Amino acid sequence: MLDEDAKWFAVSLRITGDALDPTQLESLLGLKPDILGIMGQPRMGKQGRQYAPYETNLWSYREGLSSEIGFDQRIQSLFERLGHRVSELQRLSATEGVDVELFCGFGSGNGQGGDTLRPETLKLLVDSGLSLTLDLYPPTIDTDDTA
Repeated sequence: MLDEDAKWFAVSLRITGDALDPTQLESLLGLKPDILGIMGQPRMGKQGRQYAPYETNLWSYREGLSSEIGFDQRIQSLFERLGHRVSELQRLSATEGVDVELFCGFGSGNGQGGDTLRPETLKLLVDSGLSLTLDLYPPTIDTDDTA
Protein backbone atom coordinates (compact mmCIF):
# COMPACT_ATOMS: atom_id res chain seq x y z
CA MET A 1 0.00 0.00 0.00
CA LEU A 2 1.28 3.47 -0.89
CA ASP A 3 1.83 6.17 1.70
CA GLU A 4 -1.14 8.56 1.51
CA ASP A 5 0.95 11.31 -0.12
CA ALA A 6 2.92 9.01 -2.45
CA LYS A 7 2.35 9.08 -6.20
CA TRP A 8 3.86 7.05 -9.03
CA PHE A 9 3.98 7.39 -12.81
CA ALA A 10 4.89 4.82 -15.47
CA VAL A 11 5.15 5.13 -19.27
CA SER A 12 5.55 2.22 -21.67
CA LEU A 13 5.71 2.06 -25.43
CA ARG A 14 3.63 -0.97 -26.42
CA ILE A 15 3.37 -2.46 -29.88
CA THR A 16 1.01 -5.38 -30.52
CA GLY A 17 -0.50 -7.31 -33.39
CA ASP A 18 -0.71 -10.63 -35.18
CA ALA A 19 1.07 -9.09 -38.20
CA LEU A 20 3.98 -7.91 -36.03
CA ASP A 21 7.35 -9.63 -35.68
CA PRO A 22 8.36 -8.36 -32.22
CA THR A 23 11.84 -9.88 -32.47
CA GLN A 24 12.73 -7.23 -35.10
CA LEU A 25 11.74 -4.17 -33.05
CA GLU A 26 14.79 -3.86 -30.78
CA SER A 27 17.09 -3.22 -33.74
CA LEU A 28 14.45 -1.15 -35.55
CA LEU A 29 13.77 1.19 -32.59
CA GLY A 30 17.08 0.99 -30.72
CA LEU A 31 15.30 0.07 -27.47
CA LYS A 32 15.60 -3.19 -25.52
CA PRO A 33 12.11 -4.44 -24.63
CA ASP A 34 11.07 -5.21 -21.08
CA ILE A 35 8.50 -7.66 -22.43
CA LEU A 36 8.61 -9.59 -25.68
CA GLY A 37 5.69 -11.94 -26.20
CA ILE A 38 5.09 -14.30 -29.10
CA MET A 39 1.51 -15.25 -29.93
CA GLY A 40 0.73 -18.73 -28.57
CA GLN A 41 3.69 -18.86 -26.17
CA PRO A 42 2.94 -18.86 -22.43
CA ARG A 43 3.32 -15.66 -20.44
CA MET A 44 5.90 -15.93 -17.70
CA GLY A 45 5.55 -14.08 -14.39
CA LYS A 46 8.40 -12.40 -12.52
CA GLN A 47 8.67 -15.38 -10.17
CA GLY A 48 8.75 -17.88 -13.05
CA ARG A 49 5.05 -18.73 -12.85
CA GLN A 50 3.46 -19.65 -16.17
CA TYR A 51 0.25 -17.92 -17.30
CA ALA A 52 -2.11 -18.15 -20.28
CA PRO A 53 -0.44 -17.81 -23.68
CA TYR A 54 -0.12 -14.50 -25.51
CA GLU A 55 -3.17 -13.90 -27.69
CA THR A 56 -1.13 -11.70 -30.05
CA ASN A 57 2.49 -10.62 -30.46
CA LEU A 58 3.70 -8.02 -27.96
CA TRP A 59 6.74 -5.75 -27.65
CA SER A 60 6.87 -3.40 -24.66
CA TYR A 61 9.51 -0.91 -23.49
CA ARG A 62 9.13 0.84 -20.14
CA GLU A 63 10.76 4.25 -19.73
CA GLY A 64 13.08 3.75 -16.75
CA LEU A 65 13.03 7.13 -15.00
CA SER A 66 12.25 7.41 -11.27
CA SER A 67 8.59 6.64 -10.55
CA GLU A 68 8.04 10.15 -9.11
CA ILE A 69 8.75 11.79 -12.49
CA GLY A 70 5.56 12.72 -14.34
CA PHE A 71 4.23 11.73 -17.75
CA ASP A 72 5.49 14.75 -19.70
CA GLN A 73 9.15 14.30 -18.78
CA ARG A 74 8.93 10.52 -19.30
CA ILE A 75 7.42 10.93 -22.76
CA GLN A 76 10.01 13.55 -23.72
CA SER A 77 12.77 11.19 -22.54
CA LEU A 78 11.35 8.32 -24.59
CA PHE A 79 11.23 10.43 -27.75
CA GLU A 80 14.81 11.61 -27.14
CA ARG A 81 15.90 7.95 -26.94
CA LEU A 82 14.06 7.16 -30.17
CA GLY A 83 15.55 10.13 -32.03
CA HIS A 84 15.17 9.72 -35.81
CA ARG A 85 13.61 6.28 -35.27
CA VAL A 86 10.28 7.97 -34.52
CA SER A 87 9.64 7.55 -38.25
CA GLU A 88 9.55 3.78 -37.62
CA LEU A 89 6.73 4.33 -35.11
CA GLN A 90 4.84 6.28 -37.78
CA ARG A 91 5.31 3.40 -40.22
CA LEU A 92 4.28 0.79 -37.64
CA SER A 93 1.23 2.86 -36.61
CA ALA A 94 0.07 2.88 -40.23
CA THR A 95 0.48 -0.90 -40.60
CA GLU A 96 -2.79 -2.82 -40.67
CA GLY A 97 -3.05 -5.31 -37.82
CA VAL A 98 -0.47 -3.48 -35.66
CA ASP A 99 -1.36 -1.26 -32.69
CA VAL A 100 1.17 1.21 -31.28
CA GLU A 101 0.37 2.94 -28.02
CA LEU A 102 1.91 4.94 -25.24
CA PHE A 103 0.63 3.31 -22.05
CA CYS A 104 0.65 5.73 -19.09
CA GLY A 105 -0.04 4.48 -15.57
CA PHE A 106 -0.67 6.64 -12.50
CA GLY A 107 -1.41 5.82 -8.88
CA SER A 108 -1.52 7.67 -5.60
CA GLY A 109 -1.96 6.69 -2.00
CA ASN A 110 -4.89 9.06 -1.44
CA GLY A 111 -6.55 8.79 -4.86
CA GLN A 112 -5.75 12.41 -5.72
CA GLY A 113 -3.30 13.86 -8.21
CA GLY A 114 -2.63 14.13 -11.88
CA ASP A 115 -0.23 15.53 -14.42
CA THR A 116 -0.08 17.92 -17.36
CA LEU A 117 1.09 17.20 -20.89
CA ARG A 118 2.52 20.26 -22.65
CA PRO A 119 1.41 21.08 -26.22
CA GLU A 120 4.83 20.13 -27.64
CA THR A 121 4.56 16.71 -25.99
CA LEU A 122 1.06 16.18 -27.36
CA LYS A 123 2.38 17.15 -30.81
CA LEU A 124 5.07 14.45 -30.53
CA LEU A 125 2.33 11.89 -29.88
CA VAL A 126 0.14 13.09 -32.74
CA ASP A 127 3.02 13.28 -35.22
CA SER A 128 4.23 9.78 -34.32
CA GLY A 129 0.79 8.21 -34.75
CA LEU A 130 0.74 6.79 -31.21
CA SER A 131 -2.46 6.18 -29.30
CA LEU A 132 -2.46 7.33 -25.68
CA THR A 133 -3.79 4.94 -23.03
CA LEU A 134 -4.26 6.08 -19.43
CA ASP A 135 -4.32 3.47 -16.68
CA LEU A 136 -5.32 5.04 -13.37
CA TYR A 137 -5.02 3.16 -10.09
CA PRO A 138 -7.17 4.05 -7.08
CA PRO A 139 -5.68 3.84 -3.61
CA THR A 140 -5.54 0.41 -2.04
CA ILE A 141 -7.98 -0.09 0.81
CA ASP A 142 -6.42 -1.73 3.82
CA THR A 143 -8.94 -4.45 4.75
CA ASP A 144 -7.23 -4.99 8.11
CA ASP A 145 -8.49 -1.64 9.45
CA THR A 146 -11.40 -1.93 11.83
CA ALA A 147 -14.05 0.75 11.96
